[in-house]
Amino acid sequence: MKNGPTLAPLAPAHLVGLGAFQAAAVLACIDIRLAAIPLAIFLVLCLAAPFLPGFGFFLPIVHRGTPDKGAAALTFDDGPDPSTTGRLLDLLGEKGVTATFFITGSRAAGHRDLVREILGRGHSIGNHTWHHDPLLMLKSARRLREEISGTQSLLAEFGVRPLAFRPPVGITNPRLWRVLLETGMYCVNFSLRPGDAGNRRIGGLSRKTVKKAKAGDIILLHDVSPGPGFDVDHWLGEIRSIIDGLKVKNIGILPLADIIGRPVMVPGAVPDGPANPAAAFYDFIADSYDRERNARRLSPAAAAESALFEKNYLPLISPDHRVLEIGAGTGIYTIPLARRCREVTAIEPSGNMLAALKSKASRGGLSNIICVNRDISGFSPEGLYDSVCAFSSFEYIPDLENLIRKVAASIRPGGTVYFTTARRSFFRFFTQIGNALRQGLWLHARSEREVRKVLSGSGFDQITISSHAMKCPLLGGILLEARAVKTSRDR
Repeated sequence: MKNGPTLAPLAPAHLVGLGAFQAAAVLACIDIRLAAIPLAIFLVLCLAAPFLPGFGFFLPIVHRGTPDKGAAALTFDDGPDPSTTGRLLDLLGEKGVTATFFITGSRAAGHRDLVREILGRGHSIGNHTWHHDPLLMLKSARRLREEISGTQSLLAEFGVRPLAFRPPVGITNPRLWRVLLETGMYCVNFSLRPGDAGNRRIGGLSRKTVKKAKAGDIILLHDVSPGPGFDVDHWLGEIRSIIDGLKVKNIGILPLADIIGRPVMVPGAVPDGPANPAAAFYDFIADSYDRERNARRLSPAAAAESALFEKNYLPLISPDHRVLEIGAGTGIYTIPLARRCREVTAIEPSGNMLAALKSKASRGGLSNIICVNRDISGFSPEGLYDSVCAFSSFEYIPDLENLIRKVAASIRPGGTVYFTTARRSFFRFFTQIGNALRQGLWLHARSEREVRKVLSGSGFDQITISSHAMKCPLLGGILLEARAVKTSRDR
């Protein structure tokens, strides 16, 4: 059975479209001609959005970075090209600048030595489709998958897997987000396009770029020759002037990953089977997860979850216990558990989140945490655990019954299962919508009755279920807490 996250690439376009049709229905009751106004506005937005590189109407788009670093990022599209890329790399090396190259699969296949040189000199590589077809977004989702996956497979031969995808000419469409979720990627466009037309218009390129540049910009340039007679020396002079001009303007140049706070590529091959979009999302935010969580007040659900952990779960754990935590994240709950019990096995599909957990454990002098970078569906426990716990991670599992059966098999008789998860309610529905807009995933919420049935059917008794956070009469809370004991009799 499928136990991976449920894709739900909900975008502002869906909400605007729903609102437009609702408004049209209301206006039609007044005057049928007025109904055309909201529908026309929606149509104009749909037609314009693909050509606005920073307008995330159909999917989240990274188009600029944070300005607090006082720097911009240089990105070069459409290469590699033997007449330009090698000399550009020499110039970047001379200036000590690291750039990102969004390369096409067809060119990379023909100039593998240049791909190796780009990587060997410390630059990053993004996916720019196979053929760079400007009309690609008008074609089928299958063709889009082929263009992206083909380039991913080729680049895997060089030991890298790009996470950043830039569509040809920065044009997007409603199908792109689902394809990127399936491949574990995200969309990167640009905030500054000086209009070089693929290096067909390089006159005054540096002047236009430096004049418009601001800290946090993602600058779009090209490293291809547009045809015979291209003046490479002139072009390189413009690139040199851009680098020098940004320095004079007190704007540094940093790698794209530093500007946007996300990895552009990772080492390794293309995963077998579909990517885990939840793991990819948390890989992207792992570096800032704890900082952002601590910088703002906890949400009602997160605050309630922390209080429940301290009050209701931690006292259940003894020094001789072996504990299995599913979806450990950065170790918010793993670390205090490890200080209390003999051993914690922490399962976490996001490698970057798990790296943060390991770092915390090392700083705390904890050696009793076993970290497993794997989805629970592919994990085979060694021995039995005294307790299995999960904190707001079961929402990503569509088949809870199948998972709980697996959990039950890993708990010794008399052991406990404890978890918090999303409770089905009126208010929770809106957080599910918000998550689909942010992650492209649908977080599953459950009722008390559903969870009780699953637990009792999997060999648990002494079941206690309660709701918390944002509780109101008749509706209950948005967080569900469940605790049960594995029965000692055979089932």
